[in-house]
Amino acid sequence: MEKKDAYQRKGKRMILSVVTLFIACFFIFGTTVPATTTIPETSEQTHRFYPTQDTTIDQTTPEKNYTNATTLSVSNTFGNNSSGWERDILLYFNISMIPTYAQITTATVSLYYYGYEDTNPAYRVLSLHQITRLWDTKNVTWKTRPTAVQNNISYARIPATVGWMTWDVTTETQRMINNPTANLGWQLADKNPWQTYNIPLIKFKSKETQTTYSPYLEIQYTIPLIISTTGSYEGYTNENISMNGTILCGGTPPYTYHWDFGDGTQTSYRNTTHTYTTAGCYTIAFSVQDSTGKTTSTTTAAIIKENTTEPYIKIIQPQNGLYFGSKKIVSLPKPWILGPIDITVETYSKYPITKVKFLIDNEVQQIDTTAPYTWTWNQKTIPGKHTLKVIVVDASEASAVDQITVCKIL
Repeated sequence: MEKKDAYQRKGKRMILSVVTLFIACFFIFGTTVPATTTIPETSEQTHRFYPTQDTTIDQTTPEKNYTNATTLSVSNTFGNNSSGWERDILLYFNISMIPTYAQITTATVSLYYYGYEDTNPAYRVLSLHQITRLWDTKNVTWKTRPTAVQNNISYARIPATVGWMTWDVTTETQRMINNPTANLGWQLADKNPWQTYNIPLIKFKSKETQTTYSPYLEIQYTIPLIISTTGSYEGYTNENISMNGTILCGGTPPYTYHWDFGDGTQTSYRNTTHTYTTAGCYTIAFSVQDSTGKTTSTTTAAIIKENTTEPYIKIIQPQNGLYFGSKKIVSLPKPWILGPIDITVETYSKYPITKVKFLIDNEVQQIDTTAPYTWTWNQKTIPGKHTLKVIVVDASEASAVDQITVCKIL
């Protein structure tokens, strides 16, 4: 009786240790949630972005903040033998919804010029510069203004009458798309010295007007045709291998497809099967052309082994590691199993397979005659080491065996 109690206590301690290990592994390794990306449905897109931030900074009132002002204004710094009259406009557009692999066709910043003070500024040049430091429209002033690239990115002349002004920012927008951290906004300035009385004060509508005259950044872009296969392929001679092609994004339907299997044969289906008659490593090419003529291709490999007359079988699950049910928690030098588990195998034969036997310690537990060949090991078992064996038999009565030693708890 004492031996039986000791055995039960020992078994409980072993179970508790395995459960503790399982919990520790769960918190150490955790779980990961795959990130998702929203991909535009069509390859050509045009989007208009309104500023999330816009304001004026004024050298004459260096500590004043112009948040919520309905007017944005620009002025040159140089008057008649004096300076310190500069006003600049700061703009920021959130363009993060455009994927980083987009190809920018055109990008323009537009502001509505609606008036001036002091002197008519017609035909003066206003330059647009890329901001290089973070700023916040609620706090920014001339005194705390962000730095900007001195060389102008783009320039435009003030029209003789009120109307829209546009600056081409295609090149810099492409850089911002490729490197989103570079998008810190734009500075609009009058850099040409006035050097006389009555410096023009040039006025534009701000986003606070909430009208059709609000500033905007319009971007036209294309999504490149990006495709994928289901990875590399492995198989045996004289068996069908499934191959699937995927269009990840871009292109204009309908599409045409082309597979080159590397053995001199080809097909024009998107998803297909292929049979190799000779063992070897083959380079597979998959290409897609859309209705506008855009073409892209990708390559993968097929590793083909000789399909011998002898059947083959291999235990796929469990492998070396700790399993809780049929889920592998962590890799270990040997298989450890806690609870029921699905035993799965990989098998093939030149002839039809008639049955697969599953054995524990040389005792048959199940005979499966239909693929996929699996067995759920859920019988109560004395904790400890056990021999898991599988046997495949084909129509020619040839057989093959695979076995492993496992540690089973519960």
